[in-house]
Amino acid sequence: MVSELSAIDEFYFQWHITEQCNKRCRHCYQNGRPLPDLPLVSLHTILDRIDEALVKWGRKGSLSLTGGEPLIRELELFALMGRLDGMQSIAYYDILSNGSLISNDVARAFKDHPKLRRVQLSLEGATPEVNDAIRGDGSYQETLSAIRTMKRHDLAVSVMTTASRLNCQDIPHIVDLLENEGVDAISVERLIPEGRGRLFGDQLLSPQQLRELYTALYEMGRRKQSIRVLTYRPLFALVAPDDPDVGALCSAGNNALTVMPDGTVYPCRRLPIPIGNVLEDGLFSIWYDSEVLWNIRNPRNLRGKCSTCDLLASCRGCRAMAYFCSGDYMAEDPQCWH
Repeated sequence: MVSELSAIDEFYFQWHITEQCNKRCRHCYQNGRPLPDLPLVSLHTILDRIDEALVKWGRKGSLSLTGGEPLIRELELFALMGRLDGMQSIAYYDILSNGSLISNDVARAFKDHPKLRRVQLSLEGATPEVNDAIRGDGSYQETLSAIRTMKRHDLAVSVMTTASRLNCQDIPHIVDLLENEGVDAISVERLIPEGRGRLFGDQLLSPQQLRELYTALYEMGRRKQSIRVLTYRPLFALVAPDDPDVGALCSAGNNALTVMPDGTVYPCRRLPIPIGNVLEDGLFSIWYDSEVLWNIRNPRNLRGKCSTCDLLASCRGCRAMAYFCSGDYMAEDPQCWH
């Protein structure tokens, strides 16, 4: 089992090695016009830049290799995994996939990579009716098949669910289903009205609906024994402000960056404001010179009720949600009920 890092030691990269995808999910943050893929030699150059930065910062790196669907570039994906396994600056990495291309052969190959911590899939409903209305016909069975295939090979599996009005009542049932399937962890992300998800904006949860969902998830997390319900996200701190294991500051500007398929860097994938290109600018210039990142780092720049909140030390809201609902990434989080 790969050991977790503390937030102090970790620097996280979400790396989209492609935007090609074989699904067209209704809530996707992509806009349907994928960026061109970089050749493998350029992907290795990006890894050189990441390694250089981590060594200089004295931090251990964690990565999520994702897309699009990363297994569309299977050869390049496994080449990068082999490189990551040998990098001393990397503690572990995850793969974020829709599961549709995970065969027995792929799962068996995953087992050969010691720094692969877990594979994350997505599921939006506890039944095909709910899930497939969002992710497309057949997606429910594909995801369950991928889970079972990977568990047969003793791989760690997590699931991410995007919460909206279409599925919020179903999420506790998803947790029960995944526990029965032997899934190791579940995280619930909020729908951000970005990309194709802009057409899905009327399905955002109200603050009260989100409060009820997060409270239910917190209680399930305390009760469940065999599946972790991950609760380190902004606004979770409102549910249990005295519990140090609940809630977290947004990682944007703090200990994370997103790298897109062409090398463009964002503060967060859900906050698609370009702050440089890793191939052209390197990571030092981006991290230390970005006005956007310095704005996010300073809580005095927050506006609305976030600026005077008594939970500033543990929650400053989601900057992406603020951005897509108001046009201002420093505005108050519109789903906050505090």
